[in-house]
Amino acid sequence: MVDRRDMLKTMGLGATGTFLAGGATHAATPSPGARKQAALLHEEIATMPVDDSHCHPLTDQDAQTTPDLFLERISLAGFPTPDYFPDGVYRAWLSGDAAKRQALDRQHGIDKVRGEIFYHFRESVFVKYMTKEMAKFLGCKPDLTTVIAARNERGRDYWGYVGALFRDARIENAMLDTGYIENLQAPGIARFEDAIKPSRPRRIYRVETIQAQLFKEDIGFEELERRFLAMVRAGLDGTGNYGARSYGMKSYLMPEIGVVKPLFDPAPAKASWATLKDKSVVYEDREAEAHKGKDLRRYLLTLALEECLARDMPMQFHAGDGEAPGIILRQQDPYNLEEMVRFDRNGVMRMPKIVPIHAGYPLVGQAAWLSHLYTNCYFELSIMTPFVHQGLFQRYLQVMEAVPLSKILFGSDAYHVPELFWLASIWGKRYLAQALGVYVDQEVLSVDEAIEAARMILYKNNRRLYNLEA
Repeated sequence: MVDRRDMLKTMGLGATGTFLAGGATHAATPSPGARKQAALLHEEIATMPVDDSHCHPLTDQDAQTTPDLFLERISLAGFPTPDYFPDGVYRAWLSGDAAKRQALDRQHGIDKVRGEIFYHFRESVFVKYMTKEMAKFLGCKPDLTTVIAARNERGRDYWGYVGALFRDARIENAMLDTGYIENLQAPGIARFEDAIKPSRPRRIYRVETIQAQLFKEDIGFEELERRFLAMVRAGLDGTGNYGARSYGMKSYLMPEIGVVKPLFDPAPAKASWATLKDKSVVYEDREAEAHKGKDLRRYLLTLALEECLARDMPMQFHAGDGEAPGIILRQQDPYNLEEMVRFDRNGVMRMPKIVPIHAGYPLVGQAAWLSHLYTNCYFELSIMTPFVHQGLFQRYLQVMEAVPLSKILFGSDAYHVPELFWLASIWGKRYLAQALGVYVDQEVLSVDEAIEAARMILYKNNRRLYNLEA
């Protein structure tokens, strides 16, 4: 049996280990022995079911597409495309005829901006690797134009194609965040859920979804509070989440305000509600605007987390990730969630189930260490899986070095297109097997322990956390 220092040297990590400043890792290549173990492990891991702990329902608007549109739909740099132009311009360009588009392009340079997004994303290793993987599934040449043509052919029966990807990925439970659904309503969500059967959809209710409805209302604070609680309870106990029940909730507050602390006193929240409704208030920049209604939103989040705690349901928190410029990147440190993890009241840490999602990426070390220190804090892998692809090998080692295997949750954050669900499963299993292969080769884990670790990460932990029956 080798000690930890020797193991790290063998991995190419030296005495510093995997946890470095900013969550970065040294490049590491598995040894021949580790590669052999990984191949043996992958034979079994590849057949395992998957629970996707964080993802989104899809529309059918991508059934037929082009290479550029497909790239725009999956590129995180493409998310803010409308924000490069005055409000409404990009929407008008998308829906306009040829003459309208030409006029808007002359005025705003839309084609140039889009061209830059597509050019750079095409040159990413992610896209080049994804293209080859999709070509294998579709049975065509591995170039993007051919792959999209083959995909469009399958897209003639789009929901059948979606279902085929889910079955190939062996996804059994999908925890669907209904806070981002591209204007789908209950029938559209149900249509997606029907397409992915036998995968079981499990909805997650977003705090901001409720707030978006209530903040439009001209009501007093007490009525706002009453209706907010009623909607939370309907979503958690009944059919208030677009006609179905929820298995937990999610908050998007941290990217907007940074450090998130519980607020139990309604007085500051009441004053914050009055300020939020005051249309005369002018905010000097996007950070100040993001903080509007801060105390109100902290208070409502606290109420929602109380309801989750009473039901032993988790609360997901957006952490790390991108989505600039809609959010403020510097405010996404997972450590900003520590006070919500503690949830102190009357000198007692009550510790509800908290899930910082997206692996805190790129601040993976902070998310992992928060999960290490607090027993009620979990670690979730989405967006890092699949977008980091080969780098997942090092990241998984980094995570497993600190986070108990019983608290690591597989996830994709898949959105817009079904291939992201599929890629996350395929690549997640591949690089998880590689990381576990290192531990088996170095006698840190036995083969049986590594296999059980994969089961826990891929599906068992999710079912235990969300109290699922299967």
